Amino acid sequence: FISMSCKKAIEKKAKDMIMDANTNGEWIVEQYFENGNNASSQFLNYSFRFYENGTLTGTIGNTATNGTWVPNTTEYTIVTEFPTATDPLKKLNGLWKIKDSYWDFVKAERATANGTDVLMLRKK
Repeated sequence: FISMSCKKAIEKKAKDMIMDANTNGEWIVEQYFENGNNASSQFLNYSFRFYENGTLTGTIGNTATNGTWVPNTTEYTIVTEFPTATDPLKKLNGLWKIKDSYWDFVKAERATANGTDVLMLRKK
């Protein structure tokens, strides 16, 4: 019973640390590839903010687009959704598998019908 409690406490602490890293500060798209094609320039001047309540904003200039995000710390995935967005933000909708991360960097991939999209975020 004690080891089960310890394991749960460790999992909660890890989740809390991941949430803090994601929700503390703004992020930019450093690189974005659609099926091998560099489409990073579409995200120039955008910044993103993740909130603990599961909401997300993508902002360019004075225009903010609201969305949601759901992290899964066990599966190393994140689901993002900008329901009313147009390009380029709607390109971020879906299930992303986190391939690499650090406190100020995340690399994620998503399988699509056309291949694989790669997203690299960097904290501002």
